[in-house]
Amino acid sequence: MPTPRSTKQFFSVAARQWKDLVHRIVSLLERERRAQIIAVIALSVICTSVVAESVLATRTKRQKWASTVSVVVLTSDVAANSLLTSANTQQVTLPLAVISSDALSSLPNNTRTRVALTANTPLTQSLVIPSSDAIQIPSGWRVIALPQDITTPHLDPGDQVDVIIGESVVSPDSVVISLKPLSIAVPAEVVPTVTAASRVGEVFIASR
Repeated sequence: MPTPRSTKQFFSVAARQWKDLVHRIVSLLERERRAQIIAVIALSVICTSVVAESVLATRTKRQKWASTVSVVVLTSDVAANSLLTSANTQQVTLPLAVISSDALSSLPNNTRTRVALTANTPLTQSLVIPSSDAIQIPSGWRVIALPQDITTPHLDPGDQVDVIIGESVVSPDSVVISLKPLSIAVPAEVVPTVTAASRVGEVFIASR
């Protein structure tokens, strides 16, 4: 039969264990509550960011549809290498949202189509072959004509090519100005070298 002292010790130990259990449960609930609060705050921040981004994207799209720009559009079907004039093009105002970033706002003289195109196609820089007047030549460069018998890959005005003499690239990123005759723009300091080498057939053209 247990003594009063042992009974008292039992209840004392049981009380401590009970208090410890209650404390652990309370601590666990507090941690879960803090975790829930943090989760709610994080979710709120994410939702706010998503909503703000969606609103900004919608506003940007509305601005693009509300904004218009004048571009050059074909009025008839044309074949590749066709000359573009006022007879087969016109200026049309279209929403900015449906226009490519390189759309032509005007038509330079002697511009030709790079590929066959259909009517109502907005013209872009990638769809046309620019005239020599529209090709930008870096400051300090010179235009030289190469012999007609030089072998070259398929080229268009405005293309960038490497001028090779022997095994060396003497003029990288040279610019094709015209094809008949083949004229290219190169840095002024290499003009004498390229000219001399072209006379003896030692110039080669590599397209980019």
